[in-house]
Amino acid sequence: MFAAVVLGGCSSSGAEEAGAYWQDYCTRLGAWQEARNSVDAFPGKAGGAGGGTGELARAVVSAAEVLDREGRDEDSAHVLDDTVAAVTGADLVAEGRVVSSCDRAGFEGLVK
Repeated sequence: MFAAVVLGGCSSSGAEEAGAYWQDYCTRLGAWQEARNSVDAFPGKAGGAGGGTGELARAVVSAAEVLDREGRDEDSAHVLDDTVAAVTGADLVAEGRVVSSCDRAGFEGLVK
């Protein structure tokens, strides 16, 4: 379900590595959004924070932590706080900022 990012032992440039971190993050964010939206559309459906969306939320936060540590650009520095606010606090403004960051990184097709 998640894009695997294998970076060890590669002779890729810093820009390529940063792109891989962004792609992984945006893929995970999009998966979380899709699961959250499906639960929202069908409120009686099993899932929610205790089900699949909770696991996906943790995966998005984990990818944001890597991006925060390794991304080395202006957007990366702010994405962790906004991601936590979006996936754990249902902060739509923070979610909009991380979606915009994915857009700027070139991965607008991976997020909603």
